Amino acid sequence: MITGLAIWHYPHRTMADNIRYFAALGLKSVSVHGGQFVNAIYDEAVSEAIAAAVAETGVVFTVHYCLPRTHAPEAVAVFEEGIRDIAAWQKAHGRISVLSFDVPQPIRSGCGIGTYVDFVLENVPNCRIAVEDFGLTADEWAQIRHLKGNPRFGYLVDIGHMFIRMRGQNQSGKTLFTNSPDEHGAVDAPSAEDFGAALDSKEFPIFEMHLHNNDGVSDVHWFLEQGSMDIPAVAKALLARGFDGVLTVESAPGFRFECRGKDADEGIRKTLDYWKTCCEI
Repeated sequence: MITGLAIWHYPHRTMADNIRYFAALGLKSVSVHGGQFVNAIYDEAVSEAIAAAVAETGVVFTVHYCLPRTHAPEAVAVFEEGIRDIAAWQKAHGRISVLSFDVPQPIRSGCGIGTYVDFVLENVPNCRIAVEDFGLTADEWAQIRHLKGNPRFGYLVDIGHMFIRMRGQNQSGKTLFTNSPDEHGAVDAPSAEDFGAALDSKEFPIFEMHLHNNDGVSDVHWFLEQGSMDIPAVAKALLARGFDGVLTVESAPGFRFECRGKDADEGIRKTLDYWKTCCEI
């Protein structure tokens, strides 16, 4: 298991400086926000600085982007432009290990996401492509069935979101928070066995996981030692399966709870130490 961090919640440092800062804390992977990354690499000096930081530290580098917000032509055009920019950076530097994507609710049905994923696979070389929390319904599965057996395509599973789905109490109406019987039946307090069974239900390989805590109802991205989810149970499930992909801690200071600057640094250091302890049990 390659433990890393989503570093986009620490804007008091540049992206390159964040890569070096968190690598110095012992993290083996960093994940950057796709939109921020695309904006950053417009500046050639910044683009080169990011590549240099990844090369110097040797971290596994993942980028978390988003598929088009809607199927509208203008939204698709913006998405494709961003993918071409990422592709150019990857061709120049070859440092992206996993390029993953949120799947907005408006495009989870209808004409589907298959053509967007195909576009990414065709344009961005030498990395794995993952979609987050998808394939939760028969309709979603049908959209990506043609990718079965493609070694470059798989899933990003967000354990915090999975916890909300498994409890079956979220009322947002969004598919990624709605209980999926194909994944796991509703259970109030998921155990290591429950998390393991949900992970085992996935029909594509899991390249990356996001991990954060919450109250089982709302997607608040708390630190790991906060909230209702049994983090040691998650660790036990992953270790039992020998998960060898990227585990990206996505606790998000400043997102839905006030915590910035030095407080964010201190909070994430504590939560990373807590996760390390959980993995030693």
